[in-house]
Amino acid sequence: MNCNDIVFSKKVLLKEGALYKIFPASIEISGNQIINVTKLSLESYQASIQKETELKNRNTHDFGDRIVTPAFINCHTHVAMNFFRTFFQQNSKSNNIIEEFFYKAESALTPDDVRAFARIGAYENILNGNGLIWDHYYYGNEIANACSDVGISAVIAPTIQDLSGPGMKFHQEMINETIEIFSNSTFEKAGIYSAFGPHATDTVSKDMWLKILNLSEEYKIPIHTHVSQSLEEVSRIYKKYKKTPIQYLDSLGITKNTASNLFVHCIYLNNSDLKILQAKNNSLVFCPFSQLIFQSPANIIEWDKHKIKWFIATDCVASNDSMNLQKELKLVAGFPKFQPTFSLNSKLISKFSDKTKKQFLKDTLKINKTYHKFSDPSFLLHKVFEGPGTFHNFFKTGIIQTGALANLIVWDVDHPALWPCDNFPKILAMGDTTGAIYNMMIGGKWISKNGNFIHGLLNSDKYQSHLNEAKLRLKHLLKKL
Repeated sequence: MNCNDIVFSKKVLLKEGALYKIFPASIEISGNQIINVTKLSLESYQASIQKETELKNRNTHDFGDRIVTPAFINCHTHVAMNFFRTFFQQNSKSNNIIEEFFYKAESALTPDDVRAFARIGAYENILNGNGLIWDHYYYGNEIANACSDVGISAVIAPTIQDLSGPGMKFHQEMINETIEIFSNSTFEKAGIYSAFGPHATDTVSKDMWLKILNLSEEYKIPIHTHVSQSLEEVSRIYKKYKKTPIQYLDSLGITKNTASNLFVHCIYLNNSDLKILQAKNNSLVFCPFSQLIFQSPANIIEWDKHKIKWFIATDCVASNDSMNLQKELKLVAGFPKFQPTFSLNSKLISKFSDKTKKQFLKDTLKINKTYHKFSDPSFLLHKVFEGPGTFHNFFKTGIIQTGALANLIVWDVDHPALWPCDNFPKILAMGDTTGAIYNMMIGGKWISKNGNFIHGLLNSDKYQSHLNEAKLRLKHLLKKL
């Protein structure tokens, strides 16, 4: 197999055991995949480049001291929901913004609207270093087409609803589209795959859940769904089945799905739920800033204590106004430090004594132990790299190794956001570094111009055409609302 490209860098972020470390290396790429990774010594680095240049049988890229990493994975998005930015604040008094606000606006969307808005959402993800998204929304084929138009890898879960919500009228179409995306070889070459997307436990019927489970196991593609995301959902399921949403899914066999499940939010869980979710085929998704706005944060400390697999994502701009995964990582890193704010601190001050001080110090030591784990760069990066990148049965990404999608970021080490670049994994996990992107490769294709990544992308004729269409469609949509 002939390579299309070979990338050299003295600083490539590779996984060694559980840790991310920097090595000199070459990365060989054919089509949309990495076909070989070779660690080099600094002494052999230049000789390897010279040999490759003399062969002249593939495109050679020498990035020198610039750092090469996997692109981020945003494993729960609704990229077409960016249009809510226009009027979200003045219409956000509802206690349940999903049912009382989102549904009304979404009922007015056309498939062409979704494609136009999703393109802009895909660009926003790319500009934040996200090379692959797991998207969950109506009109799945149009989301897939939008991702293909822009050039981002994706797992598309067309939203399925048959009890309530805007998707009720076309739920069978969304099932069909899931299978169509899965079977589309053009999408596969573009790094676009599918997952089954039941909306939530209270908007999908029991019969539909069982149908989706059978299809998921038949096609070996995951279920991607919201679970326990609102008090209303928990109340409805308990009233009807005398079970929590997780217990309900477990009773249907969903939690034992051999094709795996991506359960998003899981804000309201009890100990029984946590034990059920320990099964290796289940993974949870935490969207920190989104949950702060539309409900309350899930207890990821308990998730971790129960050794549940979990990843980090942004959700949609309608609830957190950003596709930047790095800000989510910082909140996760500091999450354990929130614990004393409303309990330990107040107890210490309300009755300052040797006893309360001793208990405070004991509890603080326990919290610090969790904090040191949560703030570890490799712990954080795994949740936006290899963790979600190896969850799907038909591809892997988020890691630079043979067989993975060629989704890479090249970082400019001279950018002030990276200086001094002595501990790059920590900077990547705790910094705001997307302004330092020198270029990105997604699915074996370079997205923009070396050293002019942002402006090269935004000044392109393709982006300007996509932006103009989105503006026009938004103008017409707002007239209908």
